[in-house]
Amino acid sequence: MTRPGTRRHWRWNLAWLILWLLATGILVYFALPSRNLLNILLGNAILGGLYYALLVAQNTTVNLTARWRGKKHSKKKKVVNEPAPGLPRWLAGALVALALLAGMGELHSYLSLKPTWNSITKVKSPAKEAPTFKRNETPVAMAPKTVLNRVRKSASDIPHSQYFQIADNVQAQYYRGKAVYVVPVEYSGFWAMLRAGKIPGYFIVDATNQNAVPKFVKMPYRYATSAYFNHDAFRQIYRHNPTWLTMSKPQLEIDNAGIPYWVQTVYRAEPLSHRPNYRHLHVVVMNAQSGKQKTYALNEMPKFIDEGITSEAAAEMNRYYGIAVHGFWNRYFGKRDIIKPTNNGPEDGVTSIFNRDGSISYFTDFTNPNTKADSAMGYSMINARTGKLTFYTANGIMDSSGAKENADQNYRAQQWRASMPILYNVNGRPTWVMTILDRSAAIRGYYYLDAQDQSLHGNGDRPTSALDNFRQALTDSGAKVGNTPGTKHKAVHGVADRVAIVAAKNKVMFTLQNDPTVYTVDTDDYPRANLMRSGDQLSFKATLVNGQSLGNVANFKNESLK
Repeated sequence: MTRPGTRRHWRWNLAWLILWLLATGILVYFALPSRNLLNILLGNAILGGLYYALLVAQNTTVNLTARWRGKKHSKKKKVVNEPAPGLPRWLAGALVALALLAGMGELHSYLSLKPTWNSITKVKSPAKEAPTFKRNETPVAMAPKTVLNRVRKSASDIPHSQYFQIADNVQAQYYRGKAVYVVPVEYSGFWAMLRAGKIPGYFIVDATNQNAVPKFVKMPYRYATSAYFNHDAFRQIYRHNPTWLTMSKPQLEIDNAGIPYWVQTVYRAEPLSHRPNYRHLHVVVMNAQSGKQKTYALNEMPKFIDEGITSEAAAEMNRYYGIAVHGFWNRYFGKRDIIKPTNNGPEDGVTSIFNRDGSISYFTDFTNPNTKADSAMGYSMINARTGKLTFYTANGIMDSSGAKENADQNYRAQQWRASMPILYNVNGRPTWVMTILDRSAAIRGYYYLDAQDQSLHGNGDRPTSALDNFRQALTDSGAKVGNTPGTKHKAVHGVADRVAIVAAKNKVMFTLQNDPTVYTVDTDDYPRANLMRSGDQLSFKATLVNGQSLGNVANFKNESLK
């Protein structure tokens, strides 16, 4: 046993120190903690405290061993017990001070929610101002589950496919003005990476064509989230931005030449804090082929980047928006104005929306956390480039969970499921638009559900046919509809051609000669409509949207009846 206080004893201490530093270096290499001030203080306090505890344990062991040996040999010869040298008190004091300072910083980051909420660029709007659904104009994207299923079936298109696998994430973006999904290819493991070298490319899929076939793009790149050591995309970004805090994993986007880039949302916290400031978010853009990268402010990003605010960062923004409106304590006591995102989106709890103006937004609906009712408090749209959050208030509508359950009930026999619920304005009424998938994630149709009246719904093989059927359901029910783009109020004169009395709903449906539109009149309002016959001369006013009848016919007159 090494005698305390000897040169050999100090060599053992030095060896322990070197071993500890080596272990710490390995830990930091793989954990990649941010080198901001709070992390440095916290890391040094924890590691220093553990090392100090190790030295105390070692010295205690040496002292106890020396005493035991002294008692054992005390009858044979006199042994001088030399206690191990004490550890400097200033070191213990410094570690305690570091721990207290770091603890205060962590506590401050956890408790100060209100400044984070204030930093979100946000606007509140009534539901009637929410995005409207326009026939043949509003892009309806395929469900990411469907995209991944089709891409995995096309995995044989990858050269030496045994070394690779399809990533679980799907990236929405515009490529040369067209809405697409980009699906990265990953290494299947460490040895596969060594044998394969570069990843041969990625898949691209038309996002709005329900029959789209994935296309493999041969564009080799070496840096990936599934790579190891310095070819790990996350590690490469960290090497050049060690003082930034990350809000998400990197996402893959491509420029107009098809070159892949890794995109990651980062921020620089205030001193002694981890609290995000959404007004000062930045985006790291790294070339997946060369590893070259640059950090941009949101308003300086390259034009081809559609989701500088990644889906993970958007989900976290929604969480802060819902819980931090009145600070930390209100979150647990009182809970005034607290709302909770439902996290029913396919991408980290949000859904990427392709807007008509060529931008992308993240959709999420919010519910009341204090009740089990499936009512929505409203929903948010976050611009994926600017980070602006628009919250649309709503009353008396079901949330996305309730909408999915309603749709699933209609397909119980087939065991199909609703996916990607998105809330739009359809003729002034909040309407859930959903994609119906079978067990293999193949698209079976589309489902439109009135968010205020679950008895009103329409389905179809395509988004347009489902929309037409939904609008007809509105007409048949006599539901009150509002004005939307494409709506026309028209005075109509003509001769009745085909007439059908729908007694169960107190309606009469009819067409006019040389007019393809199907009109509907409410017989509760116009009882004489029950007497309508083919050949009658009619005049009325009707609400028309793209040739479809909407709402009840107004000012109905059958001029053939006297």
